[in-house]
Amino acid sequence: MAGPSRCHLLVIFLLQVTSNAFATPTLEGPANLKDCERQFTEKCGIEVGNSIFNNGFLSDDCCRDLVKLGKPCHDTFLNTSLVALHPSANKAQTLAKGEQIWTECVAIDNSDKHETKPVKECLEKFPPKCGEEIEKSIYQGTVVTDACCRDLVSWGKSCHDIIAERNHDVRHPSVNKAQALASSEKLWNLCAAISRSPASPPSN
Repeated sequence: MAGPSRCHLLVIFLLQVTSNAFATPTLEGPANLKDCERQFTEKCGIEVGNSIFNNGFLSDDCCRDLVKLGKPCHDTFLNTSLVALHPSANKAQTLAKGEQIWTECVAIDNSDKHETKPVKECLEKFPPKCGEEIEKSIYQGTVVTDACCRDLVSWGKSCHDIIAERNHDVRHPSVNKAQALASSEKLWNLCAAISRSPASPPSN
């Protein structure tokens, strides 16, 4: 099966050679499609695609870039991927997921204007990789590495709680908040226990 990078390149190719077939009424013409592909990085294209089709993680930075790119480009990339790369996917569910991702990204983009100093300071402490691990653990039940657990504890419980609440309100508002915060508390307790245990020596 083609890897994500090849899939993204295929989308770009299809946008170039079949623009009339996939253009949406909100776009003026093929020139706009080329503008879309030039203004969006391959990394963010992969993140957006994975978030829609594979329930993957979409970073705040790529969300901001998506909003900057605009809704017409988002819709065009989604429709093209649906037809060319995922023809067996449920169209209604996929389009609904695309709308959900767009709405969440707009909320993230808007939140930048209103976030308090404590939230901004805590966000700066969380490197993207560990932030992704922590969020996916809370909302998808995946495992956090010991290294990220130790980093989380070093950043402090107050920051963990601040970011957990912010991520729910901005990124996952449809999830039951009490359950999300309970999962966050469970993760903190697990990481606190890991941080108290001796670190494993690096493998040779």
